[in-house]
Amino acid sequence: MSKLNTHRIQAAQAIFAIDSFWAETFADTSFSDLNYCDLFTQMWLTRNESAKAKTDLYDLMPNISRRTAVKYVQNAIDQGMLAEHECETDKRIRLVTLTAPALAKVERFLDHACASFSEVGR
Repeated sequence: MSKLNTHRIQAAQAIFAIDSFWAETFADTSFSDLNYCDLFTQMWLTRNESAKAKTDLYDLMPNISRRTAVKYVQNAIDQGMLAEHECETDKRIRLVTLTAPALAKVERFLDHACASFSEVGR
């Protein structure tokens, strides 16, 4: 087997391990679906920026319809993984951030992802 194929196998195994770890990390919640992975990790990437408008979050889940994304975001708010706040400059806008429990779970997941890929290609 070529070194390139060995690296590809390692990468594929790392991807499966990461997906499984997401499901394990969020097994005590209703957020094991990988569309939540898309949402939460993209929100984590911008966590130090200003809060996002609720309607902007729907585009962070590109593999589901907007109608389904609306339900996912509301579920995350209802379950305490996302916090919703009023916008002080425009009361029609709802701003959303990750909560501390969500941040902790996402960071645990990202630490695992880093470890999973650390051996790929060596």
